[in-house]
Amino acid sequence: MLSDGSGLPRTTLLVMSGGRDAQGIGPLAEQLARETNDLLDTLGGTIARLALAHRSCTPDPEDQVMDDDAFAWVQQSLEDISATLRGLSLGRATEKSAQADAPRALIGLG
Repeated sequence: MLSDGSGLPRTTLLVMSGGRDAQGIGPLAEQLARETNDLLDTLGGTIARLALAHRSCTPDPEDQVMDDDAFAWVQQSLEDISATLRGLSLGRATEKSAQADAPRALIGLG
């Protein structure tokens, strides 16, 4: 495990060999994007339920506010992750579309 400048641990990104040239990588990327989206939805719902359960077990209103803020931050982080992954998927789809249009433009069909 790596660490960033703060000394906190960071994970490394595992990259599939072959990169962009690997056959079948497009459909795999789309499948993984769908799976990731489903996982984030499930995780978001689970965290929301955990926040409600946690709130009912915290009698002190001041502690409830701090916990609510922490859970709101976690939910916002999940939304940020989801938006970033959607952006990556959209960028890939746009790139794929541009590559498909390029031959048409070269022969005057575009």
